[in-house]
Amino acid sequence: MELNSRAVIYAKRFRCWLNQPQLASNRWFGKHCVIAAWLGLLLAAVSPPHGSGVTLCWLKSVTGLPCPGCGMTRSLSCGIRGMFSESLHYHPMGLFILALFILIAAQSLCTRGFRERVARFMENQATFFNHLYFAFVLTFMGFGIVRALFSFGGALVASK
Repeated sequence: MELNSRAVIYAKRFRCWLNQPQLASNRWFGKHCVIAAWLGLLLAAVSPPHGSGVTLCWLKSVTGLPCPGCGMTRSLSCGIRGMFSESLHYHPMGLFILALFILIAAQSLCTRGFRERVARFMENQATFFNHLYFAFVLTFMGFGIVRALFSFGGALVASK
């Protein structure tokens, strides 16, 4: 199979994935998101805002390079305490994710009827919400990759 035809097939699959209405609300408000939001908020509430001095990231422990989520716990912890500039320092997406966690947790406490109306709205606007989800994941991962490259480059410069 030619490379160009594979690219066309993958592009069609991706376009189909972005337009699936039944997945839009589940991507943002599914059970896994609700659990992650509540756990993230709990962790942010009980964690010290400037860390405990122990590296929790196994990737950073093994490679010395930060993962895309490195600093997120501290960022959420600072953000939940109103320390917004410190939150941005630890992870620039921390405040956005904190707001997202609060929104997801709050909607999980609403009535079933309200949640169903939100799900229908999101399914009617599936293309927008799926594109937003993809942009969020791409931005999060892109930030992590760029930060790791800068960290790796800085380590190379320092070793010379």
